[in-house]
Order: sequence, then structure tokens, then C-alpha cells
Amino acid sequence: MVAPGPGSLKDRKLEPAANSVDQATRQIREAILAGRFAPGERLKVAELAASLGFSTMPLREALRKLEGEGLVEIEPNRGATVRRLDRAYISDLFELNTELRIFALRRGMRNLTLERLKELEALAETYAAHLATGAQVEALEINRRFNARLVEFGGNREALRMFLRGWELIFAFRRSFGYGPGRQAVLAEEMTLMVEALRRQDLRAAEAILRMQNAAMMEDLAARVDPDGSRA
Repeated sequence: MVAPGPGSLKDRKLEPAANSVDQATRQIREAILAGRFAPGERLKVAELAASLGFSTMPLREALRKLEGEGLVEIEPNRGATVRRLDRAYISDLFELNTELRIFALRRGMRNLTLERLKELEALAETYAAHLATGAQVEALEINRRFNARLVEFGGNREALRMFLRGWELIFAFRRSFGYGPGRQAVLAEEMTLMVEALRRQDLRAAEAILRMQNAAMMEDLAARVDPDGSRA
């Protein structure tokens, strides 16, 4: 267990969360992804309460949420432990994220309007602008908004809920590990290509962009999380 100190979990500046459960979930999630909790390490509620400053109730709920995300394993008589993060886990996460977006595109293409296209175009331009100024966290948030709107246009609330839950995990991965050289510039280009495909009502091209993006993003992140195929 990591002891509190300068730059500890409790002191880290994070985006606002809705309540103490969300805050605790986010802080533990980012600590796991940053490697401050090792694979197989037990997450003891009492120690988490001392280091994070939360009561035990929201921490227990946070651990259950993280179990649902696949980051934590909870076993009877053993409690919560950190699961091993590997390429298979990352691949599954990104594949689901991509399939949700493709599902939404197929449903939402007929509901696209000029106003919606302009909104996506503006988000793509804002993303590129943030990259130009080095505003990495802001760029990540714009990326989330761009893709969340794609899913939202599909009109399936459960798909949107699943997408947003998965995106919390992807967001935390990226905050911890960043991007490989040039990947974000290509992502900005992919956003522009997506808007152009949607403007043409070209579903095949839009799906192809998402699948190519998924392959590139998954490999980029897996190489940074698990460079030798076996994260210690």
C-alpha cells in the first residue's frame, strides 16, 4: 500500500466527480493504472480510508464499481485485489468501445442533421487547437465529447451508458500513459475524416475509420502499458 505523502492520491488534482463514491472510484482507478498498486496487491478498505480521506462505505462501493470495470477482483474471505492489466484486457476494452460507436452510427446516420454535423466539426477543430497548445487533458475531454455525441446520436441510452463507463477507463489509461509519438495528430485527422464521411452519408467509410482507429489506438496503448507483453 502506498503511504500518503507529497503528491499522494489524496493530494492529486482531479476533475470534479458527482459524489464521494465517484471521487473514490476515480482516485483508486488512476492509482491502479499508474502502477501505485501492483497486480495482486490487496486493497484494504481501512488503509484506503486513511490515505484517501473517505469513509469506508463509499470506498466499498468504489471497489465494487472497479470490479465491474475489470480492474479489481473481489473474492470471499480475501477481499479486493488488483487484477493484472495485459494486452487482452486492453484489446477487449477498445473492441467494445469501437463496436458501441459502430452500432450507434448504424442507428444514427439517418438522424444526422446539419446542426449535428457542425457540432462535430467544431469539436474536431477544438481538439486540434488544444493539441497545438499542449492542452492534453482538455484534448482528451474533447475527444470524449466527440465520440459520446456520436453514440448519443444513435438514440440508445444503454449504449451511451456503457460507452461512458468504458470511456472513464480509457481516459484514466491515457492520463497515466499518454500517447505514442504522432498518435494524437493522426487522431485529429481521423476526426476530420469522420465528419466528412458523415456529411456524405457514407456509413462504410465511417465504420472503416473507426476500425482502423481502434487497431491503432489499441496497439499504441498496449505498447505503452505492456511493452514486453507481460507487465510486471
